[in-house]
Amino acid sequence: MERMKKGCDRGVPACPLTAAQLEAFYAAEYPKLVKLLMLIFGASMEEAEDAAQKAMMDFAQRCGSAGARIHNPAGYVRRAAAHFFVKERQRDRERLPHEIRGGYLVADAQPDGELTALEDGQYVERLLEFVTPIQRDVLRLVMEGLSTREIAGELHKSDENIRQHLKNGRDRIKLHPDLVRLTSRKPRKREAQ
Repeated sequence: MERMKKGCDRGVPACPLTAAQLEAFYAAEYPKLVKLLMLIFGASMEEAEDAAQKAMMDFAQRCGSAGARIHNPAGYVRRAAAHFFVKERQRDRERLPHEIRGGYLVADAQPDGELTALEDGQYVERLLEFVTPIQRDVLRLVMEGLSTREIAGELHKSDENIRQHLKNGRDRIKLHPDLVRLTSRKPRKREAQ
């Protein structure tokens, strides 16, 4: 419960936000989202920017809708950006066999309007099985929107220690079979028979 209070009280008001507050939030969080996706998920700059933009648009739409209450905006957009990135990678992975089998290009899939927390949770849990328990805790807290300093305070460790756990966790996740398959889609040269 104390962590929840910390997460809500970081200077970013809960929804609804004014246009000026939304712009300030975008300016502060967008670069962080892009960096997070590139470092943790191994996204290219273009993929990270696309996912971050979709997450920010989703956040703005939800803030604009009546009755929407997002108490931790930074955590919400981080989870949303991760969701959009993973979904796009899954679409790319599923598109290739269809193109090969059918001999044609498949039209782009329509983006999901709603986040599916169950799917996201299951995929992230599979990725987190690859890391140590402390790395798992650090990565989960990063996805909740906590800064390195806040995580260090919560886990009673130094900032450097937290950064090292984050780096080691990222390195181990990059070795996950799902991500290795996704990142190693380079065309292979055919061997002469």
